[in-house]
Amino acid sequence: MGVQLRLPPGEPCHEGQGGHSYLKEWLWWAGLLSMGAGEAANFAAYAFAPATLVTPLGALSVLISAILSSYFLNERLNIHGKIGCILSVLGSTVMVIHAPQEGEVTSLHEMEMKLRDPGFVSFAVIISVI
Repeated sequence: MGVQLRLPPGEPCHEGQGGHSYLKEWLWWAGLLSMGAGEAANFAAYAFAPATLVTPLGALSVLISAILSSYFLNERLNIHGKIGCILSVLGSTVMVIHAPQEGEVTSLHEMEMKLRDPGFVSFAVIISVI
């Protein structure tokens, strides 16, 4: 069982050459909308779980994309891709297992104290400068 992707009839038009025929394909729109829904769900997950748990699991979307592209698009995953997938799974597993327990912020005073932490202040300054 698999999905076979076909180009529209006529001369193939490559997107890199300025063609926009892919905008007429329902599969492209379905992919775009599902990516948007996935990112919205990933964003919403931060409200229910700590970032140390959500971020590694969100990074697994790259792994899923690699596996699905090899299945649906008949792309070959070379040895570097396979090693990368294995390392991604192992890294995400280690991060989730060893993630520190974070306490919830229940008041504005607690939030203010966390925002005044020297580690956060230096991080915010570095990010602002970059």
